[in-house]
Amino acid sequence: MRSSKMQITENGITGFSDFAGGIEVLLEAARRTSARSVNAVMTATYWEIGRRIVEFEQGGEKRARYGKKLLKNLSAKLTKRFGKGFS
Repeated sequence: MRSSKMQITENGITGFSDFAGGIEVLLEAARRTSARSVNAVMTATYWEIGRRIVEFEQGGEKRARYGKKLLKNLSAKLTKRFGKGFS
């Protein structure tokens, strides 16, 4: 961390703009990193959900006897619990 002196003058605080700008850069970087982390976790979660649906539907068989009932029921349950986005 570099040392820069801030001084109070009649026109405000000298060096404050650089100081505040550095804090803003830190916060923006943290938000971007957080968003990437959340996106990675959600992608892995949705992939696992898909894997479990296929595994459940196939029940050990090579191919599923796909019916829309499982997905319809799962959609209704998840929408009720978590809100929109599971249709």
